[in-house]
Amino acid sequence: MHIVEEDLYKVSCRIDRIDLRQHGITLDDLMNRSPLGQMFLKKAAELAKESTGYDWPGCAFSMQMDIYNNEVVVIFSERIDDYLYNLRTAVAALDKEQADNMMKMIAFISMAEEDEARDMIRRFETNVKEA
Repeated sequence: MHIVEEDLYKVSCRIDRIDLRQHGITLDDLMNRSPLGQMFLKKAAELAKESTGYDWPGCAFSMQMDIYNNEVVVIFSERIDDYLYNLRTAVAALDKEQADNMMKMIAFISMAEEDEARDMIRRFETNVKEA
């Protein structure tokens, strides 16, 4: 596994097929989020974050997985712009009223300073977990 810091609060983790075999998981485990795949991704995220040498905010987490012939690249991010991008893509699955409300929230977060934006995101994430 090779970890590269892409930006503040954003790291990529390059995982080759040998890494997967050594951990007893398959590409299907990652794709289908099997319990083994989830454990592997959680550990990879922890290692990736620890490799940066700074404290991560603990909110606005997003993950992107790119699959190539010889490796899987997983990008772990707690950047607000990445989080909002993922929220915007989720809007397509919502009904009109929910989509409108989500877009309003995205707009408010986009206009806020980072600390205030993270507070809004934390409240949103808490409400989603409680729902």
